[in-house]
Amino acid sequence: IALEAASRAPQRVTRLAMVGTAYPMKVSETLLDTAREAPLKAIDMVNVFSFASPAAKPSFPGPGAWLHGGERALKRRLLAGQRETNLFHHDFSICDRYAGGMEAAARVQCPVTMLLGERDQMTHPKQTRELAQVLKAQVVSVPGAGHSLMAEAPDAVLHALRAALG
Repeated sequence: IALEAASRAPQRVTRLAMVGTAYPMKVSETLLDTAREAPLKAIDMVNVFSFASPAAKPSFPGPGAWLHGGERALKRRLLAGQRETNLFHHDFSICDRYAGGMEAAARVQCPVTMLLGERDQMTHPKQTRELAQVLKAQVVSVPGAGHSLMAEAPDAVLHALRAALG
């Protein structure tokens, strides 16, 4: 969404930061089917692949916190809040069908920073190379983080965003 906004209204966007982004954003048929037929199961699948490791460091982000459970609960809450549509399947379908990434990137005129989880399995950093080249982006790799890098490494993401957005 941010890429399209920056490409369609370049006069209104002075800087662009994209977190955990790749192009193309193809979604596996298995995940698309599961998201449509059993969205709660799809949430669990995504949760498995969104983190760099099966367990966060002890007491992270604080005593009693469960990083994986928190992300799972958030996704379930978002799904439950949209009763008229299967938000999970809808969003994955849009990602899977999106075909204008390189064209949009070519129209972006502002400085771009891409923050990527070093161990991201959902949008693997290798998928980002061509997009980053077209955008002339500064690529920041967050060490040890997966796709949920904002949850796994919040301080590193905050530091990178502050540097990118001034």
